[in-house]
Amino acid sequence: MASTASAVLLVLAGVFAPLGLYETIVPGEPGSVEFQYVKDPGPWGRVTMPRPNFKYSRLCEVGLIINCPGQYQGVYMNETSPGIVQSVETDETSTVNLTVPRNYTAMFASATSGRGNTVSGLFDIQYRRWKIRRWGVYDKGQPFVEGDFRYIENLVMQDAVPLLKEGLIIDMSGTQELGSEITRSQLGCSMAEPGLSVELQVEDPMDELSDTHTFFIVDRGAFVGLDHTVLESAPWFDNQTLDLFGRAQKATRMHNVLVASSLNVSLPLNLATKTLPKFQVKETDLAGPGIFNINFDMHLLQEIGGLGGLPPEIPEYSVGNTSVPGVPNFVNYYPNDTVKLLALNYSAITQICRGYYEVARFDNDRRANNITYPAVQCGYLLGAPNATSTNPSASGYSGVVDIKQRDLYVCASAIRASIKTVDFRYNGTGGLFQNLKVSRIKDKVYPDEESKPLWAVEHSYDRKMRFDPLWGMVDQRYEKTDGFYSLRAEKLWLPTSPFLALSFGETEGRDALAAVSGFIRRLGNLYSGSSTGERDYTGKYEYALLERFQELSTGEAKASQIPSLILTDGLAGSLVGTKTSISSKYVSWPASLAVDDTVRGFPRARVIRYKRVIRYDIRYAIPGFVVLALFLVALVGASVVLLSSRSLIRTIQNMFNQTSTGRLATNILLPDRSKAKQPSCTWVRKDGGLQVSFGHISGPEEDHFCRVVDAEPESEGGGGHVLTLESPTESSST
Repeated sequence: MASTASAVLLVLAGVFAPLGLYETIVPGEPGSVEFQYVKDPGPWGRVTMPRPNFKYSRLCEVGLIINCPGQYQGVYMNETSPGIVQSVETDETSTVNLTVPRNYTAMFASATSGRGNTVSGLFDIQYRRWKIRRWGVYDKGQPFVEGDFRYIENLVMQDAVPLLKEGLIIDMSGTQELGSEITRSQLGCSMAEPGLSVELQVEDPMDELSDTHTFFIVDRGAFVGLDHTVLESAPWFDNQTLDLFGRAQKATRMHNVLVASSLNVSLPLNLATKTLPKFQVKETDLAGPGIFNINFDMHLLQEIGGLGGLPPEIPEYSVGNTSVPGVPNFVNYYPNDTVKLLALNYSAITQICRGYYEVARFDNDRRANNITYPAVQCGYLLGAPNATSTNPSASGYSGVVDIKQRDLYVCASAIRASIKTVDFRYNGTGGLFQNLKVSRIKDKVYPDEESKPLWAVEHSYDRKMRFDPLWGMVDQRYEKTDGFYSLRAEKLWLPTSPFLALSFGETEGRDALAAVSGFIRRLGNLYSGSSTGERDYTGKYEYALLERFQELSTGEAKASQIPSLILTDGLAGSLVGTKTSISSKYVSWPASLAVDDTVRGFPRARVIRYKRVIRYDIRYAIPGFVVLALFLVALVGASVVLLSSRSLIRTIQNMFNQTSTGRLATNILLPDRSKAKQPSCTWVRKDGGLQVSFGHISGPEEDHFCRVVDAEPESEGGGGHVLTLESPTESSST
């Protein structure tokens, strides 16, 4: 039985063992190779304009024409009459110089230029499209470049992570990346759920004049624990440790106070009250912009405002107003002399969420530019409509055709820059764009604090902000540069700008510094309405997009992806990374939009080449291992016997000797001469030379099997005995 099993295993091993061989591709040794620029052959590559041979232009000041910091050439702000400030040219040589100053150029190229550096910096992030302008005192009427835009493709519904497009790696989880080892702009969005929903009932009209829509506000616990007399809003000191969720939550609670005021809900509620009955909204023209009207399905993102109509008149609280209704002995300052605001300041909810306090709804942000003031944009998201019920049969028909409900979320969004390490994989040769894949994106690892990036952000000293501040990575020798604050950290929340509030819907900056103005313009317009520019994001005209947003409109965690997806989609069409090769020198001055042209680059990098090898799948060798194990057991057993029982070996050896044909014949024919136990060498020397002849063996009916013939004596001439074994029928002799 054991021998049969062993034979079966041996057969299986012989059949399966060769099947484990296969060919695969594995990383080889790293080496330096040459690269070439491969253009995206799709619409993203075709719509991206060539880099213009223009200098980087920079425009500053809101509402005034004046030089940017670092450029002072005869145009100043003068008070021409009491309270009237204008830009004034001092003489005929005065101009607004749009050139980025030489020292600023060297500063913001110092950490991202040089041979072998693959990090995109201030001058490597550009607008995908551009246009040429010419205006009055700017550079004495010389043409300059500013950003332009057109939509290319809706990326919101593409789940592939990451996407490779011309000049970009796009992560549709809400992040956008530029370059290979890259400056990465992370679009953070935190949400708080106010506990409010908007419901639309569509009725079957009895006649053409009947109203077919009824709107409701549904309470899901929005007013529990609210009291405007104690809901204070302390200033934010989160700085570069930005607490987006805290800001969204504060804006949510202030928003709910505003809604309660609009609906004449007295706060605080009775402790036993958890939710209120839903409120029907009748005066839809006063119910907040775009929510309660025939465009119910179109509304998605909007600035923070009330629901249910305008609230009753509430005295506007200001620093000088120490009398607050319902709050006796109100002290309008905190112990550190910062202003104390209440939830009654609903007109400034967005500004408070951004981090600025002494404001009314439409005031400018009067803080100074500072690295500690991150750019935060706040608004609300009305989730995608979901049908709650329908009438399934004629017998149950009540005249209501459809009921849709949309959840309301308040969101705080910001953009954060960091460096990521990206592993690319290219399959094949020939420079085909579709063969290039991103295999891995991971955080750059820093061995110590000193190796982390040094970020610099332009400030405006103690004056209020009037321009988009320059920001980016710099070399350590610029750590204490006048006019800039610096921070050594893995990531940087982008600094705020006056254009978060002062925007007229433009999505691109009025100059060529896309890294400075491009992100802020997009962020500032994120909550400006249901669509941005020419793109509709509501899903009213794209059912697949509606399904995508319906899936995400099911809670704070998922819903926060919607503003990030919309912002990423817009930024992807707006911006492009222009490091098409690895730079071999620093950015020259004045910085040119064509600074990193492939002809002037050094297209070599250290990569790992992959190679084909033959491998073996060890699982196919299991039968062979079993056979080998059995063989080893037998071998070990034999070795044990060999070493432990020498008498047994001698017995076996004697048995072999006595049963061999030659020795058996000599033992029978010459019993006196041949010894059964004599050593083999002795037997060979004495009897091994004898010639023995066997006769033919006939049938068993004969008398004798064989008989011995007498041997002749040994002759004098030598030789040996001739022994004959003869059969009964015939014989032969030798």
